[in-house]
Amino acid sequence: MGAESVKVIKVVRSSPAAKAESGAAPLADNITEIRERAREFLLSALKMLAPDTEGIGVDVVVGEKTTQYIVSCPKEAIGRVIGQRGATIMSLRQVLGAIMGAAGARAVIEIPYYPAEK
Repeated sequence: MGAESVKVIKVVRSSPAAKAESGAAPLADNITEIRERAREFLLSALKMLAPDTEGIGVDVVVGEKTTQYIVSCPKEAIGRVIGQRGATIMSLRQVLGAIMGAAGARAVIEIPYYPAEK
């Protein structure tokens, strides 16, 4: 057996000035408005994907730099939301990530889990 090497990574919290010098995008001044508009965009896209389904909604959990968009969706519409091989939800995640990235934040879309019935 060979010797295993372990790489130690040191996490250092940097100041806003250091972040500005490193090229990290600062949060936009109107980040709450951008988060709400992104939520409305996501909700309208989901309603277009499953127009005849009631109960589709989006809840928002706000972190310091990350915003979670939690989709509430009935079991009947989950296939339309995810899409074939996850293409639809991946596209929505990419668009929302671009919108929030321009504002200096990160977006995560979570969808419900329905266990397989046996």
